[in-house]
Amino acid sequence: MIRAALKVDGLDGRQHRLIDVETAAAAPQARAFSGLASTSMTLATIRLSSPSAPHINLVIGEVRENAVYAGIRTALIAAAELCQTTNRPLRVVMVDFTSPENNLRHTEAYIRRTFGVNDVTLVAREALGGATFGETDIWLASHWKTAHALSIACDSGLIDPRRVAYLIQDYEPGFSAWSTEYALASATYHAGFVPIVNSVPLWQFLTEEERLSIDRSLVFAPQFENELLRAVAARRTTGAPVRVLLYGRPSKHRNLYRLGLSALRAAVVQLGDTAREIEFYSAGEPHEAIDLGDGVRMTALGKLPWQEYFDFLATVQVVLSLQLSPHPSHPPFDAAISGATAITNEFHGSRAGLHPRLIAVPADPTSLGLAVAAAIRTAGTSTAAGYLPVAANTLGGTLPDALGAAVEKLTLD
Repeated sequence: MIRAALKVDGLDGRQHRLIDVETAAAAPQARAFSGLASTSMTLATIRLSSPSAPHINLVIGEVRENAVYAGIRTALIAAAELCQTTNRPLRVVMVDFTSPENNLRHTEAYIRRTFGVNDVTLVAREALGGATFGETDIWLASHWKTAHALSIACDSGLIDPRRVAYLIQDYEPGFSAWSTEYALASATYHAGFVPIVNSVPLWQFLTEEERLSIDRSLVFAPQFENELLRAVAARRTTGAPVRVLLYGRPSKHRNLYRLGLSALRAAVVQLGDTAREIEFYSAGEPHEAIDLGDGVRMTALGKLPWQEYFDFLATVQVVLSLQLSPHPSHPPFDAAISGATAITNEFHGSRAGLHPRLIAVPADPTSLGLAVAAAIRTAGTSTAAGYLPVAANTLGGTLPDALGAAVEKLTLD
């Protein structure tokens, strides 16, 4: 058995053994990349044929019905649109290790039901060794680790990079600052794939940071749940008690969770005795209730199911949601569109002016705390605001238009 050249942190023995099997089966030129990331070898052992029905192959970490967050949802929407545009069936290639509770048949049914794709097949990570794909398939990367796996398959001569589109949804090198992962993620932007970029702020940052030249037609606005948010706005009420929601996941450093806590504590100081009349909540990940000072506590809701999130949002007047990356995350816009005041951090001057109810301030506790306190005071006296979507083209064009522009640049035959 040829062992992986490097061991990937955070994996168990069974997962490392699978990487060893993938490495042993890969072409010699691919083996040098084993162990760079958990996904490095996942596509290095595939076989190619000339099928009668070329596919759209969405390469994604894993799809589970109860864990489809905004990024995965957008990738599935994009893949479904590509299938419709090119009249091809969908194959979802999962390159993360499959969760024990994931039932592939149920997940396929979920994709058909939710995204309107009748012909869909899932291929699990554990079944990729020697799996057969079409020579004229189109591949869609959805995250840097999927683009990294595709890049190795291209370098090995298995896949033509002109048949690969890359859905770029954030500046992902920043997720692993100053590291091997940072370098690998940055390299994927220069792999020769056709980029499809989620939002104008991200497009501008890629232009500045990576010196990329990406046509504006390949940039699309985030897909907000506008009909749900319209319903949230219709149900929203004002008056006492004012509710404040901190949305953020402590395990995701870019969500600046500790900074958010500090900002709320600063807001409590600013509000004085009136802070005891305010209800503070957090959502995103479970944790213990937290003392914000002066007897004020924040209740943790944890990870809310999809509909429960929108139901609770209708009862909230102020949302604090931070993201230290160029992609404008969904929760602040969900709040602003549906009538709440959203406080977020500025990032390279890219967030001010994106929505009238989105307040972007410097990422420090004092500035954020002052903004939260001001929003609470206003919420206690104002009438309910209505539904207000993001102005057209503020964040980019439509996803179908961006995908259509990408199809024109891809090699299909």
